[in-house]
Amino acid sequence: MAWGRGPHRVDRMNDVRLDCQVLVVGAGPTGLVLGAELLARGIRTRIIDQGDGVTLQARAIGVHARTLEVLDMMGLAERFIQRGQVVRQIRWYSEGKHLVSLEFARSGSRFGMFLDLPQDETERLLRARVAELGGVVENRTELTGLTAGPDAVIAAVRDRSERGVITAGYVVGCDGAHSRVRHELGLTFHGHPYPQDWVLADVLLDTDLREDAAHAFFRPDGLPAILFPMRDHRWRLTLPFAGSRSGEVPTLEEIQQLTDQRMPRPVTVSDPTWLANFRCHRRSASAYRRGRVLLAGDAVHIHTPAGGQGMNTGIMDAHNLGWKLALVAGGRSPDALLDSYGTERLPVAQDVLKLTHTLVRYGTISHPVKRRVRDVVVPVLSRSPLIQRRAVGRLSHVYVAYPPGPLARPDGGRGRPGPGQRMPDVPVRADGQLTTLHRVLRGGRHVLLVPAHAASVLADPALGPYREDLDVVTIDAGKAPGRGNSGTGPVILVRPDGHVGARGRPGSMHAVTGYLHDLFGEPAHSVPGALLA
Repeated sequence: MAWGRGPHRVDRMNDVRLDCQVLVVGAGPTGLVLGAELLARGIRTRIIDQGDGVTLQARAIGVHARTLEVLDMMGLAERFIQRGQVVRQIRWYSEGKHLVSLEFARSGSRFGMFLDLPQDETERLLRARVAELGGVVENRTELTGLTAGPDAVIAAVRDRSERGVITAGYVVGCDGAHSRVRHELGLTFHGHPYPQDWVLADVLLDTDLREDAAHAFFRPDGLPAILFPMRDHRWRLTLPFAGSRSGEVPTLEEIQQLTDQRMPRPVTVSDPTWLANFRCHRRSASAYRRGRVLLAGDAVHIHTPAGGQGMNTGIMDAHNLGWKLALVAGGRSPDALLDSYGTERLPVAQDVLKLTHTLVRYGTISHPVKRRVRDVVVPVLSRSPLIQRRAVGRLSHVYVAYPPGPLARPDGGRGRPGPGQRMPDVPVRADGQLTTLHRVLRGGRHVLLVPAHAASVLADPALGPYREDLDVVTIDAGKAPGRGNSGTGPVILVRPDGHVGARGRPGSMHAVTGYLHDLFGEPAHSVPGALLA
């Protein structure tokens, strides 16, 4: 499906004066990443949040490998790693005996880790990036209503002293599970709650457990204890299915009692910095978009903390949407491009909901026969490197691939990565200088990756009109991914979010040029001739 032909121009809004091109509602990690992505591309963006500032609670703490890759494309990964606790594996136990270990180094990413970093630290780093880009988070500003029209969205807001309106070209709700934006759209949040509350505690533990690993202890009664290491020898203790507590925050004494019940050996709990109780839900919205209003993160899907998926999924929602919304809001691409956001991200969210539910079931088995099958079969399967890679790849989102379509052009070719799949952070040369793909992607544009043997494709006149929309890099033939029997790799068009958009070869670049034509149309001021003059 194409999005239309001919030049794409900014929407005509003769009667509408915009306060901003995009209004982001919610300044959690999802909203902050989206805001930063838009600001970096020159889009006038406002970010509002009804809170007082950075959350004072640790909340989500897990940053997976693919999210670190996203942060690397934003120039932020090293800042995060410097402040986080590196986790190399997750270890499962049954009745106190080690059952299996999952090695994050097998993800296929150069970030072969799971990074534990409290959400308040994540938000501080992202707010700092927004400020570097000239943005401001408007705290204590609450959305109270939306009126969407054909050319703009009018958002009614209030702070602690007055009411007002913000007129925006687009509004994105990143405002969490109780999203006001979703409510204003009238979208159903399909799903159900889990039957009991979960208890969390960030504490010191008197234990000799490895601090470069997460530990999950399974019990015959199906009531597990999961421990994630944090900086300064602290731990995030997660205790699922701790009864119906009516929202009552647990005391340290209650945490100690639950720990005594669930851990295979005595562990003393002390010095809590955060204690929390909540009811988990498994829900997803019926749509990601209604006209000029979109949803991302917990506003469109929620699930249990199992596997540390929630914040990561939201950040990748924002990364998928950011470059598309910037092109549309900036008048470079048609509005219909935004439909691809839900088309691509909905299957990912569905898989995450399925994965988290499976992990909960896996860790809470109480039937003796089923427990025995788990404890025998899983260790055998885990010895396979292939199964380890697939499990870690799925858990870390490295294996996320988008379906065939205008932004993932099928080409009938073999080899990985294929269209829609993640492109590894390969070494490349830009302007003759050795660098990496992620560093080039920090420019926010598409990248055309050309093996040295295929430099002739740059003379293709069909690529000429898009020279301002691309960064061109070269890669040594021996390092080119997707090499076939000839030992040479394809020309790869990498999207701004690091996924493969299209592939080609000398004399067969129609998938690449078709992608660019459908995305950008015929530029009003086309430059004839080769891509590189």
